[in-house]
Amino acid sequence: MSETCFHCGDDIIGRTIVYDEKQFCCNGCSTVYQLLSENNLDNFYAIEKGAGVKPKNANSHKYAFLDVPEIRQKYVTYEDDKSVHITLFLPTIHCSSCIYLLENIQKIDSNVTSCSVNFVQKTAAIILKKEAFLSEFALLLDQIGYAPNFGDKKALQKKRNYQYLYKLGVAGFAFGSIMLWTFPEYLGIEEDNPEIRSFTAYLSLAVSIPVLLYSASDYLKSAYKALRFRSLNLDVPISIGIIALYAQSVYTILTDQGTGYMDSFAGFVFFLLIGKWFQSKTYESLSFERDYTAYFPVAVTRVQDEKEEIVEIDKIKVGDRIKLRNEEIIPCDAVLKSDTVSIDYSFVTGESEPIRLHEGDFIYAGGKIVGKPAIVQAEKESNRSQLTRIWNDSGEQSQEEKGDRLSVYFLTGVLILAAISAVLWYFLDMHRILEIVVAVLIVACPCALALSKPFTYGNITRILGRKGLFLKNTEVIEPLNETTDIVFDKTGTLTSNKDREVRYEGQTLDATQKLAISSITNASSHPLSRAITLFFQQQGIHPEAMETFEEISGEGIRGVFNEMSIMMGKATFVGASSATTETEVHLKIDDRYLGKFQIQSAFRPDIFNVLQELGKEKDIHVLSGDSEKDRSTIINSVSNIKDLHFGQSPEDKKDYIDHLQNRGKKVLMIGDGLNDAGALKKANVGIAISEDIFRFTPGSNAIIDADSLSQLPQLLKTSQFAKTILGICYAFSILYNIVGLTFAISGELTPLIAAILMPISSITIVFISTLSAYLKGR
Repeated sequence: MSETCFHCGDDIIGRTIVYDEKQFCCNGCSTVYQLLSENNLDNFYAIEKGAGVKPKNANSHKYAFLDVPEIRQKYVTYEDDKSVHITLFLPTIHCSSCIYLLENIQKIDSNVTSCSVNFVQKTAAIILKKEAFLSEFALLLDQIGYAPNFGDKKALQKKRNYQYLYKLGVAGFAFGSIMLWTFPEYLGIEEDNPEIRSFTAYLSLAVSIPVLLYSASDYLKSAYKALRFRSLNLDVPISIGIIALYAQSVYTILTDQGTGYMDSFAGFVFFLLIGKWFQSKTYESLSFERDYTAYFPVAVTRVQDEKEEIVEIDKIKVGDRIKLRNEEIIPCDAVLKSDTVSIDYSFVTGESEPIRLHEGDFIYAGGKIVGKPAIVQAEKESNRSQLTRIWNDSGEQSQEEKGDRLSVYFLTGVLILAAISAVLWYFLDMHRILEIVVAVLIVACPCALALSKPFTYGNITRILGRKGLFLKNTEVIEPLNETTDIVFDKTGTLTSNKDREVRYEGQTLDATQKLAISSITNASSHPLSRAITLFFQQQGIHPEAMETFEEISGEGIRGVFNEMSIMMGKATFVGASSATTETEVHLKIDDRYLGKFQIQSAFRPDIFNVLQELGKEKDIHVLSGDSEKDRSTIINSVSNIKDLHFGQSPEDKKDYIDHLQNRGKKVLMIGDGLNDAGALKKANVGIAISEDIFRFTPGSNAIIDADSLSQLPQLLKTSQFAKTILGICYAFSILYNIVGLTFAISGELTPLIAAILMPISSITIVFISTLSAYLKGR
């Protein structure tokens, strides 16, 4: 047996390179090993030995183009005076060892701050120190076997798809041909013509060789790698079946006993590839980002000819001007057109310290406006997936690891069962041992079990999205179904931001003061501020830019306009007193109290019916930062509210959630994402409500369209239905394996039929899940 390279696992041809008592096939593999060993990354080999990628001899100037500013900018997603964020496509990522190495690459290169790998998309999100050169980092990746691909990712994937179809075509041709050539043998016609029988047998052998070496190569390589390092994967029993069928058939042909199981062998590989193709298409359709972005409700305010219009971000083109208010997210890379602005990049960097920028400065997508509104000019076309990546940080890797462990247990059981079957049939009919063992290995498949959960949750997620409830990822479904208590914010959630009745009481306001008030409220995205802005716009007063602006969560707003100092908010915020229970916004200009705006709450249609319906199964709580004006209205309209609290600060709301959780409650919080952002993050599931303009809320797990709030009880029942679908899918998967194995062990199932049943089981799971979810959705 030839020696293999400790790093990449390839056979060593020619001179062996020895380092640290380990053998390598080339200097490149030896160098990478030294690099990992010196930086305490030996676990790379412990996870999956021989998993390394053989490095190529990289030209030191190969990636020099990345240091050209214009080209460099294409790959930088964010940059400040401390760090540079880039996302690279690394097509050679193929296993958990790759993830381990890349996510610990900062131990090799001190210029790397962090690296996060997306295994499914084979991309790495990397943060480098400001002084790092992209060309040098790309060269390092190349040298350790992960050369970045800067070409067309879709074109590369298309090329790989063609290679897969070629393998499928070869197997399909061989299967059809062998079935045609062996058909007379099934009818007994060839018994009188041994020459024809021998000729067709050797013809079948000839066309089967490409099937073994080309079409089935991926399965054989994967199984060899797993067994060589004492691990199991799904390809192990499959490869045993392939080799057993082929070996038996070759022996039968060479001893002139017929074609053996060569038709079953070719058919097995053909149907395996069909199943693999179907599974890849299934997971492709489940790509959360792909489907999610198709209905992600993101809109911004575009300014054209001094007129504002709300448009979806997909309609933003290069050169368009966008108006962004306090707490709103920059949807695309842009250039600042306002004098100055403060931007919070905590979504991107994790640091909440605002950065001060000036007119003409470049702004990266994902920043949040802090303070007065800003006008920016789009430098790149925006898209939903860009913001989805900012919002969505899914835990796919941990789920995959759980699935891998489950598969190992399943496969171990299958191999033990196959061995028991072999022993049993040794006493019954030893000539059928191979057929029985192969049928057992083929028909038992964890694919149906593995597909049940992601496909069920994926379907439910899509249905909820089409009905206006947009989940952050499929993992939100389980905690959503476990909730025992629902906490509602009142302002902007139970009440609508539209059709509010605004009435001013106080000293008469002149035109300049009205313009100042309209301008400061327009800078805020709070529902009460928006109501006052609309109140003045209906009088023909259109807001202008503020000189300074600040919003204090749960208290009010203040700023300077035309040298006038303005404060608006709660009575305590402006230093006034109020004994009324009405919803009020008090006004103070140049340290002089002028009056107050009384705002009549407009509850959303059917909202009390929603609360009443939800209260039948869960405890309902309502929190509000407003006065108690609406207490009697809510109590008289909803009979089963558990608790009702007014005058709640953002911290009070968060503490209330914490109190419920300490009592063992699973809390669903629904709010507008302004004064309740902390509570949304604290809850087991946080849902931010979206009205005209969508606002990112970092702690939220989902977004609900305001018009869909009336359907919330039905939406939660749809989510609960995932349990039923999952139960059906699991029951089918277990029943399939029990029945299939029973027939296989009893000798009633041929390897060919088992190969056909294997993909059919996965197709059935997809059909059950899709149909059930579709019917429930209707």
